[in-house]
Amino acid sequence: MVSNPTLFFLFLIPCCLANLVVKIHDGEVRGTTFTSPNGRVFYAWRGIPFGQAPVGKLRFMPPVKALPWSGILDASSDRSSCYTIFDVYFPSLFSSSEDCLYINVYSPVNVNDVGFSNLPVLFWIYGGAYTIGSGNFSALDPTPLANEDIIVVTFNYRITALGFLSTQDDVISGNAGIKDQNLALRWTRDNIAFFGGNPNDITIMGESAGSFSVGYHLVSPKSRGLFKGAIMQSGVSASDFFITHDNAITAAYALAKIIDPSITTANTTAELRDVLQTATPLAIVSAHVASGLDYRTVLEPPSEDAFLTHPMLDSIENGDFARVPVIIGHTSEESLTFVNTLENAQALAASSDSDPESLIPAMPLQPWVNKRALGEEIKRFYVGDLSFSENLAEILNWYSDQLFVRSSYKQALVQSSYSPVYFYQLSFYGSPSQGGLLVPGAGKVGHAADLAYLFNTTGMSLQTEADFVTRERMVTLWTNFVKTSNPTPPNSHSDVLKNFHWEPVSANNFQILDIGDDLQMTPTRKVTDLVFWDYIWDTYSYRPYNNY
Repeated sequence: MVSNPTLFFLFLIPCCLANLVVKIHDGEVRGTTFTSPNGRVFYAWRGIPFGQAPVGKLRFMPPVKALPWSGILDASSDRSSCYTIFDVYFPSLFSSSEDCLYINVYSPVNVNDVGFSNLPVLFWIYGGAYTIGSGNFSALDPTPLANEDIIVVTFNYRITALGFLSTQDDVISGNAGIKDQNLALRWTRDNIAFFGGNPNDITIMGESAGSFSVGYHLVSPKSRGLFKGAIMQSGVSASDFFITHDNAITAAYALAKIIDPSITTANTTAELRDVLQTATPLAIVSAHVASGLDYRTVLEPPSEDAFLTHPMLDSIENGDFARVPVIIGHTSEESLTFVNTLENAQALAASSDSDPESLIPAMPLQPWVNKRALGEEIKRFYVGDLSFSENLAEILNWYSDQLFVRSSYKQALVQSSYSPVYFYQLSFYGSPSQGGLLVPGAGKVGHAADLAYLFNTTGMSLQTEADFVTRERMVTLWTNFVKTSNPTPPNSHSDVLKNFHWEPVSANNFQILDIGDDLQMTPTRKVTDLVFWDYIWDTYSYRPYNNY
């Protein structure tokens, strides 16, 4: 790989279309080529249906496989994204649809030209808090990864209340968006060989909510055996992104009441479903926004269609998960993306000083717990006898821990007893991070900055030679892992890695890869912090543990 920025600006060339027709199980699809300025050609098949449009009686339900088609399907461009909350805020800029369950395949080879191919596959799940995002090329261009001779698969899944509303019973069990992911993963296993990929060599990867999703596929029996490795960037199974049984039902009724003011809790969940299935999709998403409530993953009642039924952290601790090699990591200060001005940081610090109960994780508490005293104990752990207002770096540290970091270290430590775990921190202060909030003593790289080094992204362009060196390093490490389940495999040679060896973590030797100006293995205080957090959970909460 070279570091010339122009290499990654690709042009859509409608060339040799006759050679880009691939026959898969459901019918024939015609793709396009992408050609880089240096002449490297990539092949893409976009907008292939993997699920039927989840409309009418299929809304909120588990996805149904796409129907076969006759003739040749035009797979030369992005199809509609699933509805996001941006459709409410910026309706003139988006043209989303409920008919959005489409998948995309990007390959460095055209199997029709080269004959049999058996390339490793990277299956990407986008993030966005289950409220925004898509798998379309226009959102994230994956060709920096495909440049390393792997196949990349992206896709759309339902988000917002359309993908995550739940009545916590068999009427609307929930997690429809995660079940879309599972169907897309099964489609990949069943069809990727037609594009030159190895169905037994699939690595799943995601960032933020996409990373949580990867964690859920690790623990769900529904996805067991569909992948051989996983990459989790800023989020794991044990991250706090679930809503409770009571909150899920409350949110469902609140949304229905916005759609139909006559709805009350006296209505059955079946009546609620019928009202919501006849509303327009934009009305559903608008009600989601207006409610101010969360529509996210839930633990479902056991059933044939249930995807998540057992507490996440307990499942990992019990070894009840797909024991595959994983990469887990985070940016050096995740919270910077959410607390992006000095005024916001000062306001969060002042609020936490006056209301230390807000520092308590989302954990079930023993009935005897004094919340104020517990909050003060957590505060002292971060700032001692000072206040957060006197130490803004520590309020950012606490918030990063709360969002993604604490749970990532806990899961990595537990999971390392069962399978190889490679842990990283991205601290490189490159162009995508510059211009943001800087607080002395805090990290400089906020949430989602890592995406710019793996994909071509709108609004986060790489500009300097150092930016592109970091991309080369990360892409090499990540694609080595996709190919071999080891980011620095033995006997591999890479000019950009310079014989660096990334060691997996263990309980006795937990060192992380710091991706900064250089690559180096280093200890981290976050591991020793787990002693405190284990004490907090064991003293004030109770089993089973879903998050950490």
